[in-house]
Amino acid sequence: MSKVILQIDGNNFYASCEQMIDPSIKGKGLVVLSNNDGCIIARNSEARKMGIPMGQPYFKLKNKLTQLNIEVRSSNYELYGDISNRLMQLLRRNCENLEIYSIDEAFGTIKRPKGKCLYQWGKDLRALVYQNIGIPISIGIGETKVLSKISNHLAKKIKNNSGIFDIGIIQNKDHYLNQIKVDKVWGIGKRMSIWLKSKGITNAREFRDMSSEQINGKYGVVGLRIQNELKGNLCIPIQETSPDRKEICVSRSFAYPIDSLEDLSQAIIKYVLTASAKLRKYNQLSSAITVFTNTNTHSKDFFRSEATGKISVPTSNSKIMIEKSLLLTKEIFKPYKKFIKAGVTLHKLQSNKYKQKLIFDTKNIQKDLYLKRLDNVIDNINLKNGIDTINWGSSMIDKEWEPRRKKLSSTKTTNIENIPTIYAI
Repeated sequence: MSKVILQIDGNNFYASCEQMIDPSIKGKGLVVLSNNDGCIIARNSEARKMGIPMGQPYFKLKNKLTQLNIEVRSSNYELYGDISNRLMQLLRRNCENLEIYSIDEAFGTIKRPKGKCLYQWGKDLRALVYQNIGIPISIGIGETKVLSKISNHLAKKIKNNSGIFDIGIIQNKDHYLNQIKVDKVWGIGKRMSIWLKSKGITNAREFRDMSSEQINGKYGVVGLRIQNELKGNLCIPIQETSPDRKEICVSRSFAYPIDSLEDLSQAIIKYVLTASAKLRKYNQLSSAITVFTNTNTHSKDFFRSEATGKISVPTSNSKIMIEKSLLLTKEIFKPYKKFIKAGVTLHKLQSNKYKQKLIFDTKNIQKDLYLKRLDNVIDNINLKNGIDTINWGSSMIDKEWEPRRKKLSSTKTTNIENIPTIYAI
């Protein structure tokens, strides 16, 4: 039995999560807004049919959305992250190997049975996910990652296939590859697609059949890899472990401009705590930190400032990060400026398995151990009970400047206080 590649993703993921948590909006138009309730970043199929575009500022479409009775939700990243984790755990139990590609997308492998057809297996998986999590998924099946991505696109496009498409058992593959525009092929970017179109290549089938020498001369092994994947030759294997991150960045826009060092410092502390928790989650250490802030990019006196500091011993400790970031915040702050965004970037990352210590720093070994234990306690409590259940005092002050989320849905799955109460009579 040969192995096949699966490409599985959640349909209209953000919107599906919102509908799962609030069944009353099913069948209605729905849009999800970006940070600070700025732009439309997700739509369900009903809103798409009504002509609501992606990426448009909310204030421009607010009246139209009201007239069309379209529901609006603020981004609920806690909810989306939780549903994503549940989805990936379920997929991992039903695939031989799994590579998590994004919050709503994964590649997997499974052996093709003797009868070759995997449609019943796919239907069973879709039903299992919907029963346990409440969101619809699409499944694309092929010999390679590129072909499975194309199959997933066709699974959504061809309604009769019930969200599943297996290009591996199709006799006339060319018929379907002709329907896939070359710029929709996974791995082909904007520049490459422009070059291909200048050569008369407009779809996936034409790209597969074009001269390999031409592709190699312009894009080398990267282009050849995509072409070979279209031919059914596996060149991009499943990666079960994610590659180490090069940097971690946390940034937010404020609900309204801030102009005090105290407010800016509180924001930076908040972002440092989030970034350092991610660092520990990924088992990494950082030896450099950058803080930055800026005013409105459209204002005449636009101002942006950033500062970077080195950390002598690579660390993931929140206390050390906070102390360093506060010194840098004083450097970037400028009085009378109205800041609307700030952020933190941790870089020069390395694995925590190989921490280099200072030779004459033995007196701080016990202190580092205590700080590590403190971070672990905070991380474990917040993991079990929700973000900010316990944290550093400087980050727990009420902040009116935090991003607007006026239309935030319930956080029943991530906040114990929002779990519904059921009374038995």
